[in-house]
Amino acid sequence: MDPQELCTYARDAAGRGDDLFALLSVDATSSEAEIRRGFRRKALTAHPDKAGDAYDPVFYERLERARDVLINADSRKAYDDGMRAILQKKAQLDQMSSRRRRLVEELHRREEEAKRAKTGPGTATATNHKANAELEAMAARGRAKKAERERLMREAEERERIALAAGAPPPPQSRGSSSKINTASETEQPPPPPPPVPTTDVPKGSSGVGGDDYDARIADLERRIQEKQQRKAEKKAKKSGAAAPAPGSTSTSAPSTRDIPTNPSTADSKADADKISSTGPAAAAAAPPKDYTNFAPTMARLRAAQAKRDEEKKRRQAQEEEEVKENQAGGSAAP
Repeated sequence: MDPQELCTYARDAAGRGDDLFALLSVDATSSEAEIRRGFRRKALTAHPDKAGDAYDPVFYERLERARDVLINADSRKAYDDGMRAILQKKAQLDQMSSRRRRLVEELHRREEEAKRAKTGPGTATATNHKANAELEAMAARGRAKKAERERLMREAEERERIALAAGAPPPPQSRGSSSKINTASETEQPPPPPPPVPTTDVPKGSSGVGGDDYDARIADLERRIQEKQQRKAEKKAKKSGAAAPAPGSTSTSAPSTRDIPTNPSTADSKADADKISSTGPAAAAAAPPKDYTNFAPTMARLRAAQAKRDEEKKRRQAQEEEEVKENQAGGSAAP
């Protein structure tokens, strides 16, 4: 190890009160040979080849550092000076009377308080205020999330209650779903626009999802749902006490699960697709769906182009062979 590093380590060890002589089982008057002998004795049990699984690398490194510090003259002098200063200070404290010792301890305490005061009188208070503000913000966010969950639960229960009152099975919607079907309000408000329907379901060019009459069709679907539910409620009121009609007996029976969509966006898209498909052959003829899976024309063009390239290649090869033959014939004819 570098001598400067050894001196630094020696001063640090003295400041910590680390007794390097006791670590090697020698005394302060030991010679270099005795220090090396003490290190070898300790290494018999601390060396990695001897200790095996009980090897402690930190302890073995301390032994090596202690040996290097004590056999080097400069580092040993630095270590002795540091230990001598600590011992003198300790002896002075021991010789003090109890009253003087209390005065010294009081002086040290005031010095520590002065150091803490330099950081600012309101540092601790500001830290406490900041921590309290963070706790309040976290509590506010928790209360907001709880209120939102309670609101969604109330909306889901209200939808189930309305569906049961109308005689229809409750829609299996999740509590966290924020979309709802307004069946009790007189004013018709269209729900948020659903995602676009794939081209395989709704042909392009038709008045499907995203057309000009989208809002009108949504309002018409909601109106039809409400009318069916109202008719069902009126029939139940008239036939109170009578047996429930068999499902599918009349055209005004309880709305099926397709009438009350479990997911408003996808159900509206399917309803629009059904309505578009039922407009008749005229609409289908006006806007035929594009078939993106028919690659026959493209493959035919590719095959024709490949055949043309092959024919051109064969023609060039034949022309080159003729030129070679002509050159050979001309060379053989010349003397």
